[in-house]
Amino acid sequence: MISTPDAAIPAQDGDLPTRTYGPPASVVIGSLVVGFVFLVVLEFLVIISFVGQRLWHDPLLMHDLVFTLPLLIWVLIAVTVTVTMLRVITSWLQIDESGFELRSLFRRRRTTRWNEVGQVIAVRDIDRGAGAAETLDAPETAYDGVYVLDPQGRRILAVSSRFFGQRAQEMTLRRAREAGVGIVHIDAITPAELKRQAPQAMSFVDRHPNPLLLALLLFYIGHNVLTFVVWGL
Repeated sequence: MISTPDAAIPAQDGDLPTRTYGPPASVVIGSLVVGFVFLVVLEFLVIISFVGQRLWHDPLLMHDLVFTLPLLIWVLIAVTVTVTMLRVITSWLQIDESGFELRSLFRRRRTTRWNEVGQVIAVRDIDRGAGAAETLDAPETAYDGVYVLDPQGRRILAVSSRFFGQRAQEMTLRRAREAGVGIVHIDAITPAELKRQAPQAMSFVDRHPNPLLLALLLFYIGHNVLTFVVWGL
């Protein structure tokens, strides 16, 4: 881990007048692709079993819990994937001299003033190791994460270059500096080291992306096995 004191970050394109940021096109497209994979590709056996056998005519459907369970799980997955995808692609972050505001569908609106912020941690590189979670690389000049914490060390906002862009990170740091908020720059760190330094900066998903992905895949395998046992092909 290498930490450096706060230093001014040169503004790009003059005064950086933009103060509203949303997910870039690559994130929107990627979210739609991931949603399609989780909702259709990984559930292909469930879909063809249900449609191919015309199970909506089966008298056991909605009357027998075990027989209906594969469909109930698919509906739960469909709702979860749709809500998650809409939360990502409708994210809207506004940053100004007073504070910042984060909105999106299915998310509680969060408005925070700079005098409610205790510290900002800007991490250039979080070394999670090689894996599926690192396939979407951020620009080399961007931070892996900019974490806005309250005075008790709880995370208020995480500004990712992948989801809001480098300019949103620059504006966050600029406005925090102007408001007199302390900023800690870290060049390189592991998730475990960052957790020791700022226990609540990263969420569980941030700290354990690969085990979470493995758990999701095991869940989908289990759902498909259940579908085969209950419905067959």
